[in-house]
Amino acid sequence: EQNSPKEPCNFNSKSKLLIRQALQKTFQLKELFRDQAERLMKQPNDTESILKHFERISRPLENSLLGDLEMLHDLMAEEDGKEIQELNEIAQAMIYKSQNPSDCKKANKLHCSVDHVTCGFGCLMHDYGLCMFVAAGETRAMQYDLNQLQSYPGINSTFKYPSETCVDTTDFGTSVEWRPDFHVNATSEKNEVVTFPITGPYTSHSLFSPGTVPDQLIPRIERVHADPTAWWTGHIISYFLRPQQHILNELEAVKLEIKFSHPIVGLHVRRTDKITEAAYFTLEMYMYHVENWYERYSMKNPDDKVTKRVYLATDEAEIVKEAKTKYPEYTFVTMLGKLLNNSQDRHSDSALKSILFDVLLLKECNFTVVTFSSNVGRLVYELQQNLPKDPSFSTVSLDDPYHYWGEIGQVQVATMEHNPPSSVLCSGTQQREYFTKMRTWTCELQLKVGDKLQMLPFMQHNYLIGGYNRRTGLHGLYPAHKVKDVITAAPYPTY
Repeated sequence: EQNSPKEPCNFNSKSKLLIRQALQKTFQLKELFRDQAERLMKQPNDTESILKHFERISRPLENSLLGDLEMLHDLMAEEDGKEIQELNEIAQAMIYKSQNPSDCKKANKLHCSVDHVTCGFGCLMHDYGLCMFVAAGETRAMQYDLNQLQSYPGINSTFKYPSETCVDTTDFGTSVEWRPDFHVNATSEKNEVVTFPITGPYTSHSLFSPGTVPDQLIPRIERVHADPTAWWTGHIISYFLRPQQHILNELEAVKLEIKFSHPIVGLHVRRTDKITEAAYFTLEMYMYHVENWYERYSMKNPDDKVTKRVYLATDEAEIVKEAKTKYPEYTFVTMLGKLLNNSQDRHSDSALKSILFDVLLLKECNFTVVTFSSNVGRLVYELQQNLPKDPSFSTVSLDDPYHYWGEIGQVQVATMEHNPPSSVLCSGTQQREYFTKMRTWTCELQLKVGDKLQMLPFMQHNYLIGGYNRRTGLHGLYPAHKVKDVITAAPYPTY
């Protein structure tokens, strides 16, 4: 309101200096872009030399600017970290209470039955996560038998059960199939036991789906976190993926054996089983971000004689060899060969520990470079949400933005107009096609302020993201800075 007092700006002298420096470097970068663009227009035959000059000058300037912004973010994190930690505790308590009824005989239950035969570890964990969302939202004690996952022997003794008071006491054979609220045959709250079957990619959304956030927590979490949706999803997954103590003890022993210590940057480079499922990224594309992060680290810690450690999570021994040959100034730490003798055998007891330890160690890294087209890459980002900080800017995906297969849909609203030239304007893109083809689309959508869009993660082209404009009925690309995310609230019980 007009007479309402403004919140005080509690910037100290260090914050003010960083803001001034960031503004100066932003203008310098802008001038560099303008100058180099003019040179390219005037000297089209000198493209290669101009681009090399631009890379040489712009890269340290970009890192210097990002370093200032990261230090500003670190200053905020000192204050915000306490609030994030409190919200983390509230989130875990909410889920815990939903899964631990005082009287198991009277409690409603959700039997999660996963029979997704083409699924790897990350995919399976996300399948069970779908059940966990519904169980937490509808206050149903989640029941399952991980022994049905024959491809991963030993998995049932790897994680804590969701409930301590209501463990697998129901007759699943007499249960009815769970249906979401808006289904014509929605499941009644009176049904004590319902079964949630998952046999493939799941798209039947409910009120409590990935992509939703507890309505009562939104005002607090959006003040201190850049990605509230990922934050809540991370807590659902973190609760389900709670390793047993003997697994954590073994992990600590492995960390000592491989000399895992900080600072360290984590890379997830998968080759053998994923090369036909996603785009190929060279080691250089991963290391570009590693080099930049350590350059910024050195700027912020000029007196440190840092060992440049990289945790390399990979299923391919040749990647480790290539990394050590091409980047001798880095110390590469890896689990490869410690537990898993055959990198091709994903479905074994040692393979389970190998991928789980990779995920848990990547979670602990100061900075991570992954691909969000990979379930494992997204799993790492989700587990990082349980840390007392906002990990939104300490993880880089080389391809897709963060998403969850089976999510309710990421809604965005346009905050600026976008009027692309006719040569790139989308037309005739009303219908969706297979996602591998839509990845190649390059046309741009017209935006008007207030347009509602559904973001499609597999269409992202770095600074351009892809989606569906509900006003025009077209699919295409648009600049990320011209839209903002809309958080989808859901009435999770807060007790």
